[in-house]
Amino acid sequence: MTVTEAKNLIHYEHESDDGLDLLFRMSADVEEERITEFLKALKCLEEHYADKSVMEKKLVYQLFSMHQTLKASKWHWKVSHPKGLDNNTCFKIFDGIRSVFSR
Repeated sequence: MTVTEAKNLIHYEHESDDGLDLLFRMSADVEEERITEFLKALKCLEEHYADKSVMEKKLVYQLFSMHQTLKASKWHWKVSHPKGLDNNTCFKIFDGIRSVFSR
């Protein structure tokens, strides 16, 4: 995956009517393959920004928003989690987003 593809995927997952941000907010089921692609995009961005001191404002906002949406939604899953978003997967997503900002 290229950096451009990764940014486009993050943008799509944040902005679209069926994007992960909305699915997290609605506590909807998510396909495992989709989470895998999202994690690949985060890894690509982590590697790209590892030696950079600046990141695009829009990308920062989108990643932070998705992190906060998933975090807030996770607290409402008392009995069962949406398919594809078990605890381990949620923590992989949280860690993947944090890693983009790590140096």
